[in-house]
Amino acid sequence: MFDYKNGARVPLLILPSSQAKVYEDEKNYEKAFFLYCKYTTLFVECLPKHPHYRAQDCATDRRAVRGKLVSIFERAEKIKSVLLSTYAQQYKQWVTVDNARREEEDRVRRAEEARKQAEEEARVKREMEERERELAAELEQIEKQLEETRTIATKAIITNPGVASKPSFNRQATYPNLMADPRLPPESKPVIPTSVAMTTPDVTMTTSPTPSVQPTVDRSTKPPSVDRTTKPHISTSDMFGDLMRDVTRRRIRVPTSLSDKFLSVCLDNTQNNVETCGILAAKLNDNSFTVTHVILPQQRGTPDSCQTLAEEQLFEYVDKLDLIIVGWIHTHPTQSAFLSSVDLHTHCSYQLLLKEAIAIVCAPKHQQTGIFSLTDPRGIDVISTCTQSGFHPHPSVPALFEDCKHVDLNPNLSAQIIDLR
Repeated sequence: MFDYKNGARVPLLILPSSQAKVYEDEKNYEKAFFLYCKYTTLFVECLPKHPHYRAQDCATDRRAVRGKLVSIFERAEKIKSVLLSTYAQQYKQWVTVDNARREEEDRVRRAEEARKQAEEEARVKREMEERERELAAELEQIEKQLEETRTIATKAIITNPGVASKPSFNRQATYPNLMADPRLPPESKPVIPTSVAMTTPDVTMTTSPTPSVQPTVDRSTKPPSVDRTTKPHISTSDMFGDLMRDVTRRRIRVPTSLSDKFLSVCLDNTQNNVETCGILAAKLNDNSFTVTHVILPQQRGTPDSCQTLAEEQLFEYVDKLDLIIVGWIHTHPTQSAFLSSVDLHTHCSYQLLLKEAIAIVCAPKHQQTGIFSLTDPRGIDVISTCTQSGFHPHPSVPALFEDCKHVDLNPNLSAQIIDLR
């Protein structure tokens, strides 16, 4: 007999194997492999440490589990091969995409560097052309000044013939300083002629033009080299570790009419101030649960507790329809909707095996219906380590249970009530 209030035994059907089979059929091999590993770890490493594992009344269950482990190992190995092949293909694709991305980045970088270099060369060329125009204008002005000087000297000789007997003189022309242009590098500044030679009967002017030096552009610099020796690294164990650390709760869809149907079946017990309990069984599709059955096993109830009897009938029915137990439902004939200390211990066994497990509490006297689960990690840690039995106090702050956030009430769904009493 399994006491749903105190969790004396763990029902074997609330286990990951049936969920893994669903995921395997849906080709969701990662989740299937994870649940198969969880199943084998539970029965190979954890369950033998349970104090009741070698009890005489568990011999049949032990043999059944050992027989089932063989097929589980075989399925897990096949899925492992598929996953390794898939991961290898994904890695190969990733490497191809990453190499293409790197090549594209290099191409864009080289194009950008070429564009910047072309812009810089164009800028330097414009500055040189502008400076050449300025120099040409200044030289033209100098030639005009020299021409005026020659004209004045010629007139002086004609009007004053005696000037020719006078000593000749040298006249140094003054030119603007063309070497102080800050826009040209020192080695590329042109040399401007400082004197011009002109001989007349009485006036001699000398100048020594020097060829201008064109500025040079240093083209010896090259773009920085890129180290291509590094290669991408990816770890298959890291990818699988992300899956193992996935703590997202799957959604549970519950028919809106479920509590009313359950209360109608429990009406006699409720009027006699006796609790009634049932099991929530669901189907797993597209990574979410849909509650399809509420199963009432044989039971014995009191005003504040309920014990199930002959639960093997319950397990046979669940196994026959390939259902998954996702929680339980019970009534509080006179109290409000909450989880008592005994309810917390009862639900802890469900939630340890299925993190999405829910507890529905119907309180018809107060017209309340609550859908609860233990807080994680606070509620699970406190209740799973508590060794007291019966009704006893627990610390209430922080809260040990909460309203479920992963439950969707759907008016278009319907659940069957299976009464095994």
